Amino acid sequence: MPLMNMERMLKDATANGYAVGAFNIFNHLTAAAVIQAAEENRAPVIIQVSTKTVKQMGLNDCVETVSRLAAKASVPVALHLDHCTDFMLAKACADAGFTSIMFDGSHLPFEENIKFTADMAAYAAPLDISVEGELGAIAGVEDDIAVADDAALLAEVETSKEFVRCTGVTAFAPAVGTAHGLYKKTPVVDFQRFADIKEVCDCPLVVHGGTGLSDETFRKLISLGASKINISTAIKVAYLGASEDFWKKHQDESNPFVLDNTLTQAVKETVRIHILLFGSDGKA
Repeated sequence: MPLMNMERMLKDATANGYAVGAFNIFNHLTAAAVIQAAEENRAPVIIQVSTKTVKQMGLNDCVETVSRLAAKASVPVALHLDHCTDFMLAKACADAGFTSIMFDGSHLPFEENIKFTADMAAYAAPLDISVEGELGAIAGVEDDIAVADDAALLAEVETSKEFVRCTGVTAFAPAVGTAHGLYKKTPVVDFQRFADIKEVCDCPLVVHGGTGLSDETFRKLISLGASKINISTAIKVAYLGASEDFWKKHQDESNPFVLDNTLTQAVKETVRIHILLFGSDGKA
């Protein structure tokens, strides 16, 4: 089926108490594996692409790759640009066929973040494209954005309400204590802050830094209104870990398709686990 606007997915998730997994891909194999896992579990899915991946694959090739896979899929698929700080690139991705854009102005002063995110939302609306915004500073490294642990800043409830109202975003990612990358220690997630933000914001909420959170944390955040959960590092770890393990066991293997199948299965299993955790299985 054609690529879907992410907003429609998230509204259903919000209404029915589950979350849609947003899985970062970085080539054709990972994109295909994510969609295959979604199909096998009858789950809607968000293919998430970083700006670095867009530049590596090429914008048109990236959109064409995911669009072709989605067209053959029996479940809803959205194509989402993740953590874009370049307004012109975000517009180019919207024009090229992305169905969702995250303009990340969280590093900017509050008023500038509002301005640029609102401009992106206004540009995307006539194209039937959803827009995600972020407030606060989420620790860790995502693409080329790095935030030190001591520079992390949680989103405030009242500023979150103002941000959503002034920007018109269709999804909102507040910083509540999660982090990008691999956790070095157990994160302290501010569940009450998340619940309070959900109370005053009328759009779906997004959790960044999903890799490494406990099952209990996932379920708690979903119960409080999380409708989209980002999984990036876990996909990379599954892919690279399976590759390393494969060569340790099959040093004489000369058929690259055997390796491809191993990597595909590793990525699919990672996606399957998260789909079941998020409760999106059977929702397509």
